[in-house]
Amino acid sequence: MSVTAHAGPTKIMDNNLAPDRHVWNALFFSAFPIAVVLLYGVLNRGTGMDQLMGLTVLDLLILGLATFRLIRLVTLDKIFSFFRAAFMNTLPDGSEIRPDKGFRRAAAELIECLWCTGVWAALMATGLYVSLPIGRFFVVVLAISALGSFMQVVSKRVGAAAPHTHQPGVCS
Repeated sequence: MSVTAHAGPTKIMDNNLAPDRHVWNALFFSAFPIAVVLLYGVLNRGTGMDQLMGLTVLDLLILGLATFRLIRLVTLDKIFSFFRAAFMNTLPDGSEIRPDKGFRRAAAELIECLWCTGVWAALMATGLYVSLPIGRFFVVVLAISALGSFMQVVSKRVGAAAPHTHQPGVCS
């Protein structure tokens, strides 16, 4: 006997956006393939395409970790709040909200979306990794930082699950 789970009603995307939001979203959407083509052109002029085609599993792991770290930097980390604030409206209480319309609204939505930021971060990390020696170093540093973040999360979870008993004479 087979059991099929039903997730409930399907959520339909809201297409009742203001016309200017459609325009800005279309521009951002169009900018990505243009950036891909430009990066391809840059890589194709030098040795970048050879490096891109020769990526190993380790390279892909490094790029994946670096992309994860870039996504987090742009969308969540305090150090990048100045960048996010440029696209947000600040309320009197200090909280931030997206503008109602225009370029800043579209950019704020892009920055707040982990998936959207992810494709741009992957393009940036890959381009840097295969085209510039310093870019390769930057991506490796981001990947190491991502591993450090994972270790922090794991150690906090392990510490939270461990019994907290103190024994005299034992360092903890």
